Amino acid sequence: MPIRLEVELLEQTDTSIFFIWTNTGGTCRIERDGKVIYKGTENSFKDEGLTPGELYIYTIERLDLEGRVIDRIKLQTGTENYLDDFVNQLQQITVSTIVSDSKVAIAWGAIEGITSFEIYRNGELLATTEKNQFTDLQADRKKAYTYWIQAKRPLERSEENKKHRKSLLATFFGAVNIRSSQEKAAMEEFWIIKRVASREQLLAEQPTQKDHIQQPEWQLRYLTFLGEEILPNPNPLSLNRFFKGDGRSFDPESKEYRTRVDLNVRFTKDGALVDCAKDVGTTIAYNWRKKFRKADVASSDGIELKEIKEDHHKIAIDLKHSVGNPLVASPDIDYHIAANFYRIGVYDIIGNHDQAPNHEVYLKTGRNADWGQIHEAEDKGLSWMAGPIASQYWRISNFE
Repeated sequence: MPIRLEVELLEQTDTSIFFIWTNTGGTCRIERDGKVIYKGTENSFKDEGLTPGELYIYTIERLDLEGRVIDRIKLQTGTENYLDDFVNQLQQITVSTIVSDSKVAIAWGAIEGITSFEIYRNGELLATTEKNQFTDLQADRKKAYTYWIQAKRPLERSEENKKHRKSLLATFFGAVNIRSSQEKAAMEEFWIIKRVASREQLLAEQPTQKDHIQQPEWQLRYLTFLGEEILPNPNPLSLNRFFKGDGRSFDPESKEYRTRVDLNVRFTKDGALVDCAKDVGTTIAYNWRKKFRKADVASSDGIELKEIKEDHHKIAIDLKHSVGNPLVASPDIDYHIAANFYRIGVYDIIGNHDQAPNHEVYLKTGRNADWGQIHEAEDKGLSWMAGPIASQYWRISNFE
């Protein structure tokens, strides 16, 4: 039986990526983002001088004596990023995907305080593991898949010293809030989502159409909403005893929402363009008889595209959202998104938010595509917007 080409070791720092593959005894060739960076008989390679927090795609090919490809592996990985003190630890770790003829393998960086992960494929639970990696040997070579990696950790494990008080407050909140529990209120949630094209497409001899994309475009929509028709004010002493909700479930086209942000990201021949539109829904309060009392619209100034960095191959954006209730003193709806979009058609989107109200995020690739949901989180009650409560963290990227 011929030796099968596989990646045996993968290591990253903030400026380098090192990997070892099967020693086939023959010549191998490595391409990074379509350019040959190594050819020879060694079975290891260290790529140095890289950019922190950057995503890279490698192709490792085994060649015969005539220089023809007889085996191929695709590897999508990245460098670590310790330049900034991120609130969301998912911004620091790397997520790597290895596609070979026999399997799909996903590995991710360690997250302090997490001891186990649940692995889903297209919504079906496949395994629970204590490792920071998962190998799918049952994936159909002709099918594309979406993998979910889900984990939880106690709030006090996330920031041992700085926010121990936050953990204690969250535990107390869970003890007095009927919609929560001590355990849930002090438990942070993490979701890592990976969309992987079919191995048949990724390992094809000829470049696929996506490999030739020069001016890709994405539309991202982020909505927050209240699912109930009417909901009580968490403060029973307020004259505004009830608030009007949006009365709906998850829907990218709904006109009812607390806030809505639309981002349009597109590459041009010579650069890139980013457009941002934002809107805030009307807040309506009722008295104890559920009769209209007051209405107002909060300012959208708290929705800010903090930073845009762009070059010929990547657009990086940083969006911060903080919008309050204009009728009463209450916590803001807070969330944050950091996203990278690449000219080759790949994206890496990282977010975190309070666990109220409902959060839904959608993405379109191209102008005429349908909305595809990339994140949703159900409202756990308005009290979950308070500062002491654990947050939810999520990250989605594609290898297509």
